[in-house]
Amino acid sequence: RWQAHSLPWISSAVALIGTFGLVYRAVVRSYPGFDMGLLPLGFAIIAGGVLYGLWRQNDATPQARQSRLAWMGGTVLYFVTLIFPLQFEHQWLTICWALEGAALSWLYLRVPHPGLRYVAAALLTIAFVRLGMNPDVMRYHVRTGVPIWNWFLYSYGLVAAAQIAAGRFLAPPHHRLGVINLRGVFFCFAGLLLFILMNIEIADAYTPRSETYITIQFRGDIDLAREMTYTIAWGLFALALLVLGFRSRSRSTRYAGMALLGITLIKLFFHDLSDTDGIYRVGALMVVAVIAFAASWLYQRFAESDENQTS
Repeated sequence: RWQAHSLPWISSAVALIGTFGLVYRAVVRSYPGFDMGLLPLGFAIIAGGVLYGLWRQNDATPQARQSRLAWMGGTVLYFVTLIFPLQFEHQWLTICWALEGAALSWLYLRVPHPGLRYVAAALLTIAFVRLGMNPDVMRYHVRTGVPIWNWFLYSYGLVAAAQIAAGRFLAPPHHRLGVINLRGVFFCFAGLLLFILMNIEIADAYTPRSETYITIQFRGDIDLAREMTYTIAWGLFALALLVLGFRSRSRSTRYAGMALLGITLIKLFFHDLSDTDGIYRVGALMVVAVIAFAASWLYQRFAESDENQTS
């Protein structure tokens, strides 16, 4: 019965999408300079009005109502998604997709249709790949010459914030998509993006002003100040992960912090100190030693506290 109730709305969704295709081709041919993002925005408003009307109706079974809302809501989101690739490019496209993924995760709590989580997971994964695994992102814009307060900060920061928001929205028991823990995946994406952002900002600060784009390198001539900055930043990031892991009682976060701290120590002894003399060696060892001591103290204190509570 609920499938029969859904057929008109499925047909309406298909009709709207088909009509958009025809209108889009006509506008492209007749008005080449038109802001194409306005077209899907107009169709999204129309579909949104229909969705609002369906939301106010209570003349169907819960299953039928959920199916109607999911189909028409998916149509609205389809047109909203089209706005971004037609109107924006580079980092703004990535930011918009990430924010939409977070919005879909929030919507899933109101309309628990499984398709919403699939689309949200896909959008947030694409956003992570575009920023975290795409080397061309360094060529999106030329350097501004302003350290920290640049387009890297808001691009990576907003996408990481969207990942964190989606993870918080999909709290248990909504965090599982089959065997995948979406909450953990989104938090992991956010952590990696913040770590990448930290390294990019350091590289930008130490890139010569004559360079158009930033350069990230760990080989060749060693810049002592740059390498020490990397090492200290990695150690502080590892310490932050440990603190967060203990506060949230997340073993995976604590293990990630310990692993990064170990990598930091390896980098310090086998890379940085190989060509470092005098005060640089003493300073680096002192800072990293303090970080390692703080990590050891935290781990000993809170690990024993967790064990006592468990027992």
